[in-house]
Amino acid sequence: MFNLLLAEPIDMPAPLGFESWLTFWLVIIISVVNAVMLVMAGYKFLQVLQLSNYRISGYFIWIKQDKGAYWGRLLILTFLSSAALLITNVLLENFIVYKIMTWLGLVFYFLFVTIFVVNQFQVTKKTPLRYTRRINRLIGVLFVLIFVATLFLLNFTTIYIPYFKYGAIGLTPVLLPIFILIAYFITYPFEKLRAKRYCKIAKAKLNEFPNLIKIGVTGSYAKTSVKNILASMLAEKYEVCASPYSYNTTLGITKTIDENLLSKHQVFVCEMGARFVGDIKEICDLVNPTIGVLTGIGNQHLGTFKTQENLVKTKLELAESVKANGIMFVNGDNAKTREAYNLIEGKKELSDLTSTTDRVRVSGLKTTSSGSEFVLNIGEKNIRCKTALLGKHNVSNILLCAMVADYLGLTIEEIGHAISKLTPVAHRLALVPSDNSLVIIDDAYNGSEEGANAAIEVLSDFEGKKFIITPGLVELGKDQFNSNFELGKNMAAVADYVIINGSINYEAISSGLIYAKFDQSHILRAGSTKQAVDVLNSFAKAGDVVLFENDLPDNYA
Repeated sequence: MFNLLLAEPIDMPAPLGFESWLTFWLVIIISVVNAVMLVMAGYKFLQVLQLSNYRISGYFIWIKQDKGAYWGRLLILTFLSSAALLITNVLLENFIVYKIMTWLGLVFYFLFVTIFVVNQFQVTKKTPLRYTRRINRLIGVLFVLIFVATLFLLNFTTIYIPYFKYGAIGLTPVLLPIFILIAYFITYPFEKLRAKRYCKIAKAKLNEFPNLIKIGVTGSYAKTSVKNILASMLAEKYEVCASPYSYNTTLGITKTIDENLLSKHQVFVCEMGARFVGDIKEICDLVNPTIGVLTGIGNQHLGTFKTQENLVKTKLELAESVKANGIMFVNGDNAKTREAYNLIEGKKELSDLTSTTDRVRVSGLKTTSSGSEFVLNIGEKNIRCKTALLGKHNVSNILLCAMVADYLGLTIEEIGHAISKLTPVAHRLALVPSDNSLVIIDDAYNGSEEGANAAIEVLSDFEGKKFIITPGLVELGKDQFNSNFELGKNMAAVADYVIINGSINYEAISSGLIYAKFDQSHILRAGSTKQAVDVLNSFAKAGDVVLFENDLPDNYA
């Protein structure tokens, strides 16, 4: 012990001086600010991930279809920032105030990032990023990743690449999509466990209501419209809980069950959406519906389903779920659902607008610019109906729902009363007021080929000069060009002017219009919805009719 006390003291590192401490804290602050700025710059990537239902395949599909355009903007931002930082360091190296002026390049960097972020948030968004708990957790992990990466790069280059001092921060924007991927995979296991927990809780709650009538509504299009029509009809006799808005994913349904389903409810109407094989089955395993409704089958989301067979197989997952002790109702006014009807095992019924013998049928159908009129026949009884819903396809939806309502014991008077009260769903063939006396038909939320053609048919019921503003149809995979070409041909028969919004489908739609001998000078182009409205205002006059047909989801805009 005595010898140890006499031993020479161990050399300890000298404490950091004021300048070193200042540099240390500046690097920390810069790393924090950079993490905050890049999280904001990553808004589009986070939004696409959320719109893809957090499916990483959807994220990659967007990057592929975007052809790297958005990533390219980040590359330009990286190049400009890194160049500014490097040039500043080299030019000012021999100046007395060099240690202060080396920070000047960072001013340019944060200026470029700020401009990028401001421009991004000025773009109008159809479906803005929702700051859910999941997205907030993802953002938290993303922030930490960017902070750590920035801190490492700043220290590494300061020591080993002095000419690039602080310049490495300019490389971080181009790595942003990769940071988001890493954050996604870090949080994925936790999110899966959390989703299973919520599904378990929702299923337990459903089990508390053994007498609850559970109805699943699926299809390539018209799911929300049919769900709302059916819920309105059944509300004449039952206490009804329906999934709100377009909640049609597993977690959206668990949220509905948790927050909206009460002990008083007798019927639960559940919209079921799908982009991949197995999506409908997952919801059915949660809900266990005894009544299924198939609205129609098209080629929407064929880009993710890959084949028509996969798409049909997924829609029929609902029929497979109800076949043991339930019944399927299928819209027979769609050729593909008629084919699918023959594949359904178990109890089933097919609606048909043209039928004169079915128990539930319509006759005397007349569509106008103010709605539709028809006679509803159920057995030997009939009632004259009038609805504000536009178009023959909506009468087809009403007939399908009337069949379900009849099956559940509603009288024809109750069904007729519900029909008279129906109102259009926002952005789905809804007439909206206009400040400049134009007749506006808002069908912005429709994204199917069948729905678009139905909207064009509705437009033909109106008088006056007709305009169509559309970006065309997306997520159709190999069918996309042909479907938009046919859409152009169909528009040519009704429209006087067509304003094509965006570039994704411009070639296909314009080719279809020209093929149908449409006046080429009346094919107009716009880069955004706002620009399309500006173009419209320079051609349209009071009394003209404008159809806003589809609006690109934000992962295509």
